[in-house]
Amino acid sequence: MKKKTVRVHRNPDCARCARYARMHRRLDWLGRVEDCVQSPFERPMRMGEVVVRDLRDDRLHAGADGMVLLARQVPAYWPLLPLMALPALRRAIERDVAGDCGDCGDGGDACTL
Repeated sequence: MKKKTVRVHRNPDCARCARYARMHRRLDWLGRVEDCVQSPFERPMRMGEVVVRDLRDDRLHAGADGMVLLARQVPAYWPLLPLMALPALRRAIERDVAGDCGDCGDGGDACTL
């Protein structure tokens, strides 16, 4: 059995988040990523909001830091890691995974990752 190293928390009603979760599952041939629709907070997750939990130390990582942690677990994403250090890309990632874009209330494609 492959050991999971990160858990990606997402809103269960967000179609865009579900689509990305399916993509992560297909590309995760090492079996390190676990998809979770339960909020790690005492509040429900917003539409489009994504938080990554490092299962090795149980710490939560939001925004670009969470996406970098996820990318480190999936070899198909490794070529993207240097790009994630660029400030403009980090800001775009922060906006996209914060879940506060406003137009995604229906889980549509109004905001893209």
